[in-house]
Order: sequence, then C-alpha cells, then structure tokens
Amino acid sequence: MNYGKEINYDLIDELYYEWRNERDPFAQRNKRDEIKRKISPYEFLVYSSRNSYMPFKIFRNIFGLSDLFDTLEKMQMQGKDISNLTNQLLLIETPEDIRDLNNFAKRETTSEVSNLYCVCMGNNIFRYGDVKSIGKKFLNIHVNNLSLEQIEYMIKSQNDYKGIPITITIDNIGQLPLDKLAYIESKFDVEGIQILDRDKVNQAHQGERTPLNLRTYKQVRTIANDIISKLYIEKNSNSDKMLIDFQLAIQIIDEIAHKIDYDYDAENKPRFSDEVINASGMVGLLTGKSLCKGYSEILRNILSCVDVECTVIDGTDFNNNAHTWNQVKLGDIWFNVDLTYARNAICNGKPSGDLFMSDMAFYGNRKQYTFEKGQEVNGKKVESTVMIGGHSSQVYGSNCRQCRSYVTPYLTSILIEKSRNYNENYNGIIQYVGSDIEKARSESKTTINPQR
Repeated sequence: MNYGKEINYDLIDELYYEWRNERDPFAQRNKRDEIKRKISPYEFLVYSSRNSYMPFKIFRNIFGLSDLFDTLEKMQMQGKDISNLTNQLLLIETPEDIRDLNNFAKRETTSEVSNLYCVCMGNNIFRYGDVKSIGKKFLNIHVNNLSLEQIEYMIKSQNDYKGIPITITIDNIGQLPLDKLAYIESKFDVEGIQILDRDKVNQAHQGERTPLNLRTYKQVRTIANDIISKLYIEKNSNSDKMLIDFQLAIQIIDEIAHKIDYDYDAENKPRFSDEVINASGMVGLLTGKSLCKGYSEILRNILSCVDVECTVIDGTDFNNNAHTWNQVKLGDIWFNVDLTYARNAICNGKPSGDLFMSDMAFYGNRKQYTFEKGQEVNGKKVESTVMIGGHSSQVYGSNCRQCRSYVTPYLTSILIEKSRNYNENYNGIIQYVGSDIEKARSESKTTINPQR
C-alpha cells in the first residue's frame, strides 16, 4: 500500500459515479470489481473521508468492513494519525458486517480501530455475533432501536445477551413497567429507552428526540406509578368502558396540571436546545416544567399505563405558532384535549373549554362560548362560559381523528373536583390498581413473565 502516491480523485469520481448510476445489478457488480482493481482501499478511504459528516459511507458501498479495519490498522502502523476517523460513527447492519466484527474481535493485537463508535441496528448482532468478544474488543459499540417485540422473542431462548449495551425502543411507557424492565436487565445490558410514538409518521415530531438513559426512565416510570397508585373508580362502573376511561383520564389530567408548570424559559430557547428537548418529553415529570409537547407526551404515556388510548397531535395555534395537543379515546369516542390551554382553569378549579371537546368547538378562532345556557339540574345552574377554539385544523401527520362529541365543561370540572376527595373510605369508590377492573383491562397485554 503506497501512502505516498498522489490520489487521482478525478478517476475515482468517474469510476464511482459510473457504479452508482448503473441500474443493472450484474453490470453494477462488474463496476464495483473494476474499482477494486484500479483503486486501493487506502485511496478509496481517503476519497470517502472527504465527507467529514459520514466518512465511511462511500467506502462501505464498495469495500467491506474487514477492508476498512485492515486499512485503518495499516495506516496506524505507518505512523498516520487516524484518530479523526476512529472517533466516527460506524453503522453495523448486515450479517457480513457482523462476521467481520467477529473476525476482528479474535485478533490479539490492539489498535485504535477499537475506538470506533459502532452502532448496530436490530437484533442481527445477537443472532450472528460473538457478543461478549465483540463487546470486549470494541469499547464504544451499542445496539440501537431494539424493539420490545424483538426482545420478547429473544428472551424465549433463555440465552444471556449481556456484553453489548442496548437501547430499547417502545411506543409508550405502558409497554415497559419496571418489573418487566428488571427482567430484561437480567438478560441484556440496558443503557437507555427510546420512546417513539408509532402513531407518528414524521420523526421530526416525535416527543422524545433522544433516548432516556436507564436511570431517568426508571425515575419517570416511578413517578407515573405513583400517579397511577392514587387513581380511584366507581364500584358500579364494571362494564362501562367510557365511564372508566373518563374517570381515569380526568384524575391523570388533574395530577399533571398540578405537578408540572409551563416552562416559559424554554419557550424562548432554540428548538433543539437541551432546555427545549427536556421540556418536550417525559423529563418534565422530573423537572416539574414542560412545554405543550411535553404535556402531550406525558399525558399520552401515563394514560397508556391504564389502557386509555391517546395520541399526540402536532399543528398550529390560532396565531400560526407551532402547538401540540392530544386526542383521547373514551370508550369508542375520540375527544380533543389541550392540557396546556386547560391547565390554569384546572388549577383554579374552574371549567375549561379545552378538555374533551369536539372538532367544532376545538378548531377555529379563540372565542368565548356558553355551554348549557340557562339549563339547571336539580335546581342548580350547569351552564358554563369558557374560552374555546384556538387551534388550526391543519395538522402534521395522519394520526388526527374526527371528534364529533364533547363533554360539557361544567360536568368535567365537577367530576375533577369530586375526584380530589377520593380515598379508600369514600363511599362507592375503589382503588383502581389491584381491582378486578384493572385486571380485566390488562388481560390482553403481552408481558414478559419475570418468573420464567
């Protein structure tokens, strides 16, 4: 390998783009072989690394992972500084990649190649790799986006998968209670949890842009458990799913409203700053501060723990500013819920026109409206004048449902106030956790049995 040779970038350009533009698979394979005959791995690596953001991308299209490892080691032996390459991200996807990892892990020599940030996608590394040897050889290897379904399938084999840290991908925290997580930890080296809302097509609108580390997830789930442990339902609501959903939802909404303040400081920070990221996801449960996206993600995730379906809607408000809210399914009926707008009314014990609203009331200009005007129940006025609307019907994604019904603000407010007095001695009320109702609602869930 002649490192002093001047690299003919024009020739490499010509050969590479001929390969890339070739549509016939057989002809393309011949083009790749031609590149390998005329261009050394070193020359092609230097050519590829001109892209400082993804220095290995072009190289990997032509040469294998073993070629990359060999070239980097030879460069180091020749006294070249390869630290600008070995601190880069290296994506591991195919069985061939993992075969090359296995072979390199067997080498007794040490080199800076072991410093590469190797990211494995899916479970192939556990199917084809010598996990413990690879994990020992590569100091910065990690498995991203290992789904809960993949983990549940792998655990059936009773193998020990420790050796390479993993990030578990879940749709919501209801899928991963702490006892299930503890059992997974006995089989895997769990480093983080990524919450990815499967209802979202556009990744840019995900609430959790970065994974929660293991400690943070456990703290978040513990707080959620504490909220759930305080939930009560009426004894006679056994078969009325809508009534059960409504009782659970209003108590969770009330708890979040009182526990988390709106984060006015983060509101003025750049979109991808740490402050905005923390205020836009589950971390708000720890900090006690959140933005609209954070309120929405927290509500969606805690409702998932009690089997109430909820989705996050990304759109704009009446001033054309980015805004996020929820849609909550009570029984078989969807309602619009904006906890950000409703919070002050909830905390002040007043009715809100932003909870359990129809599309007609929810979308359009912000305005004052009187529900149940002049009506009385048992001699008591039930009308309520509240602010409604303030949301644009132009939303991002395709997860927005039609909401044709509403719950009157007076009724929601009265039931929230009533639920604040619930306890084990309250007549006609039982604790939700541990009840037959909770067990019946959880029967359809897929769980990993910690005793297996």
